[in-house]
Amino acid sequence: MLQKLENFFMPLAEKIGKNKYLIAVRDGFLLSMPLLIVGSFFLLIANFPIPGWTEFWGRFFGENWASYFSKPTDATFSIMAVLAVVGIGYSFAEQMKVDRLFGAAISLVCWFLIMPYEILFEESVVSGIPLGWVGSKGIFVGIICAFLAVHVYAWVDSKGWVIKMPDGVPPTVEKSFAALIPAGMSVLVFFVINVIFAMTPYGNAFDFVFEILQTPLLALGNTLPAMVNIINLRKI
Repeated sequence: MLQKLENFFMPLAEKIGKNKYLIAVRDGFLLSMPLLIVGSFFLLIANFPIPGWTEFWGRFFGENWASYFSKPTDATFSIMAVLAVVGIGYSFAEQMKVDRLFGAAISLVCWFLIMPYEILFEESVVSGIPLGWVGSKGIFVGIICAFLAVHVYAWVDSKGWVIKMPDGVPPTVEKSFAALIPAGMSVLVFFVINVIFAMTPYGNAFDFVFEILQTPLLALGNTLPAMVNIINLRKI
C-alpha cells in the first residue's frame, strides 16, 4: 500500500516542485521571511507572557513602552504584502526569462495601480494607502498581480516589441529603454482592469477578490475535510 502511494505521489510531487508558479511563490515569500521573524521577536518582547513583565519595563520607559516595540512589528507585518509582491515578481520574472528587477518593479506598480486609496477615518473617507491591503489581507491579490504583470511583460518582450538603442549606450540605459514598452503594456492592462472594477458594485479589484475568492477559501480551510486532508498529507 505504501509503495503504491509512493508511486502515485512522488511523480506528482516532482511536477509540483518544478511548477514555475509555485517556485515563484515559494522564493517570493522567502524574501519576507527573515524580516517577519525579526518583527516577531519585537512582538514577543512587547507581549512576553510572564507576570510583572509589563510593570517591570514600565518603570524605566513609562506606561507606553510597548509602543516602541510595535514599530518594528508594524514595519514588517503591516507591509508583508509589499514584500511578497516584490519577491514573487522578482522570482517569477526569473522563471519567465526576463529582467528580474523590472519584473519586481512592474509587479509592485501594477498592484498599487488597482489598489483603492481610501481610508475610513472618523466617519469620513480620506486619501491614503490602507495598511489593511498592504498587509496579509492583500497578499492574495498581490500574487495574482505579480503573475499577470510579469506574464504581460514577458509576452511583449518575447514579441520583440522593445526599443533598441544604438551601440555604445550604457547597458543600464539600454535595459531601461528595452523595458519601456513591456512595462507600459503591463500598466495599460491593469489600468483597464482598474476601470472595469470601478464600474462594478465592488468598486475595486481588492474588495472583489477578498469577498469572492479569499474569504471562501479561508472558510474552506477551516472545515473538517480540509483538516483531514492536511493531516493525511503530512503522514505520507
